[in-house]
Amino acid sequence: MNEMINRRWLLQATAALVVTFSSTPGASRAQPASAAKTVSPNRVDGFLAIDKDGNVVVYSGKVDLGTGVRTALTQIVAEELDVPMGHVTVIQGDTELTPDQGTTSGSLSIQNGGMQLRRAAATTRRALLEKAAAELRRDVSMLAIRNGFVIINTEPDGGPKLPFGMLVGGMSLALLFDSKAPLKAPADYTIVGKPVPRLDIPEKVSGRFTYMQDFKLSGMLHGRVIRPSGIGATLVSYDETSINHIPGVVKVVGINNFLGVVAETEWSATSAAAIVEPAAVELAYEPVDWTPAEGGRITEALYEGYGLQSIRIQGSKAHPTRLVQSAAMASVAPPKPSYRPHLPANLASDGLLSDAQLESIIYAGEAHSGCRRFGHVTAQLVRTPVGRIETSRPARRCRKPKVVPRALR
Repeated sequence: MNEMINRRWLLQATAALVVTFSSTPGASRAQPASAAKTVSPNRVDGFLAIDKDGNVVVYSGKVDLGTGVRTALTQIVAEELDVPMGHVTVIQGDTELTPDQGTTSGSLSIQNGGMQLRRAAATTRRALLEKAAAELRRDVSMLAIRNGFVIINTEPDGGPKLPFGMLVGGMSLALLFDSKAPLKAPADYTIVGKPVPRLDIPEKVSGRFTYMQDFKLSGMLHGRVIRPSGIGATLVSYDETSINHIPGVVKVVGINNFLGVVAETEWSATSAAAIVEPAAVELAYEPVDWTPAEGGRITEALYEGYGLQSIRIQGSKAHPTRLVQSAAMASVAPPKPSYRPHLPANLASDGLLSDAQLESIIYAGEAHSGCRRFGHVTAQLVRTPVGRIETSRPARRCRKPKVVPRALR
């Protein structure tokens, strides 16, 4: 039953028994019904309708996320109304038709949502029996409902049988919630608590199930959010031209700290979101000659204070906590690098990475770029808490390849 259902058919008020829910105690008589479908969680016509053919439509704000909720809710309503499960259709999560029942999580769909539907069905059941009693000129206590028909339970063959469609056809009946409407006794259950086939499985197995990504509307566009690679990252800039080669891209949307892409197809949106890069600039630094401070000497401690020795990074901030290095490292300056990474413009100036962290990136890139003479180099994007950093790496380990004679291959 995962087919799209015509809304006009669902909303034909003249062909449906609509039950109105109210928490007012003792109010249980008929009230005028609006032709518009309500989504109020305080009224039962937000949850339930019966068409002139006796088919039951259930409006559930809870959705089936693969746990069998649709099957269970169908059982609850079919049991309380005494109709076959095949006569019950559940509409899930359509905000134009279903009440807002909160999140779908844990066991709340049955514990809360199922109980609302059960009470709505019980109120409807009582209304149908009262209407049938007037038609048959019998006391309500002499009537029962079996498989969608009202019967006279005092007669061996059930007497004349009135189908739901006959009782609701040509009228619209709105009822306030009747707290005294009896709920069906569990001892009389024939559907709830019994093993039944899951309603969603056949279409999932056959590939006909309608998942969210299967919905298509005329002129529909697809969007993807471009998320930062770390918590607390700030959007500074981005290169919109980096996705010009992707067909179907409509727009890159940047609003404050939000960045997303809109495209004509899902594939184009997904591809573009994976490519858009923060705008990057070459990190400016100056190689310097390092000499120990006058009078400076290595202490007897295992570690010395850490500081940049062979480079000075323009606009960088000192590391927020004290760093140390071994005495051996402190006594000899590292070689002067030549590699210059491309980073987001504010990385150094805003202190998002300290001078020591930036130095590590420079020397990491220097080590990788030194392998170029040994063979091919492939591009690599390194993710950091503030964005992606463009570096390079060798296709194989950084060593001279061994020459193997052709005959031995």
